[in-house]
Amino acid sequence: MKIFRAYDIRGIYKKDIDEDIMQRIGRTFASYIEENTAVVGRDFRIGSPEMKEAFVQGVLKSGKNVIDVGALPLGTGMFHAWRKNLPFAYITASHLPKEWTGVKFFHGNGIGFMEEEGKKIKEIFLKEDFSSGKGTLKKEKTSSIIEDYKDYLFSKIKPERSLRLVLDPGNGAACVVADKIFKEAEFEVKTIFNEPDGNFPNRLPDPLEDPLEKLRELSKNADLGIAYDGDGDRMVVVDDKGEKLSVEQASFIMLEEILQKEKGPIIANVECTRTIDFIAKKFGRDVKRIKVGHTFLMEAVMKEKASFGLETSGHFVIPSLLPYDDSLAVSFFFACILSKKSRPLSELVKQIPRYPFERINLECDDERKFQIMKKITEKIRSQYTRVTTIDGVRVDLENGWVLIRPSNTSPVIRITVEADTEENLKEMKERFIHMVEEEIEKNQKA
Repeated sequence: MKIFRAYDIRGIYKKDIDEDIMQRIGRTFASYIEENTAVVGRDFRIGSPEMKEAFVQGVLKSGKNVIDVGALPLGTGMFHAWRKNLPFAYITASHLPKEWTGVKFFHGNGIGFMEEEGKKIKEIFLKEDFSSGKGTLKKEKTSSIIEDYKDYLFSKIKPERSLRLVLDPGNGAACVVADKIFKEAEFEVKTIFNEPDGNFPNRLPDPLEDPLEKLRELSKNADLGIAYDGDGDRMVVVDDKGEKLSVEQASFIMLEEILQKEKGPIIANVECTRTIDFIAKKFGRDVKRIKVGHTFLMEAVMKEKASFGLETSGHFVIPSLLPYDDSLAVSFFFACILSKKSRPLSELVKQIPRYPFERINLECDDERKFQIMKKITEKIRSQYTRVTTIDGVRVDLENGWVLIRPSNTSPVIRITVEADTEENLKEMKERFIHMVEEEIEKNQKA
């Protein structure tokens, strides 16, 4: 079944996944975990209340207990599970369009289920090899969890002065927490699109793909703008000139503070630009490259005892703050660090080199994309010498690099290009888009 992805379960609501399937997924999850109790939460997508209820019933029917934390951002729900060292299931489709639904699974230490565990989940689901019993349900007060989460963050870091902030939760899960945290920390806050709405009426649930026009305009009269994705686990930062920062630029601001105290390498996925290598060199740290995916990010951060981790999709990990990726906590940390600076954010990022960079998504059927990638990899290996295949296929050229990889969460093949000049970028982009489109077309005719 195509709903089973590398590290979560996703599909179109009522088409690929409905309440009956979700109840079976709940039974599967309960049959797989060793613990007797799991924490379950959800986002505000259309159908998420019904899907969470179905999932919970499946867990209970398989004899495991449920702590229901209600509707809140992924990181806030994970905080409660982490505190109790219990597995966590969160009903969401993250940053995907409103028609999608799904569920993510995490261990009590904050690391998501790995690909091998996902395969075992699929196997149990297909065989219907479920345990049986009668679990108990406990509903936690969501507002109390939010208060605990907020108190924890305030115990870790506080701003040195007030800043003018613009927050854009995008009608997603961050609506119920972000505004409260920053206002209570005495920042001057303006919040837009702050009513939870699973239709996402104002912008895309993915802030990387959306132009964020309103946030960028309002941020010109502020010190900082922050946008969150649908479930609140990814973020985009906007400076006082209304410009989006790259994940590497945002990382630089935080690393200036973190690396004064914390040891260990920096973890970055294969899509991250050469800017992170410049930053690491400046601070005398190593960069360790990993596969794309927040689960791989978390695993590597823990294994390598890293000081920091980042993904091009807007995931950041600061182990000294929280041992898992949570954009709400990281965005609060970012604002507090910025409050220590005397210069505006737009000035601070000028010292960081930024090369021409673009990411292109080409639609490709989920069932065919991995086979097509094999053909593309073979072709690239035959034509180029500096080729790596940690995740997809990456080609290093004299004037930049190109990464081609199938998305683990969407029916697309993604091309990432970074070049020395805009002219180089244009030429490389056209060359490799043509190569991928040609293979997609050939496969469709076959």
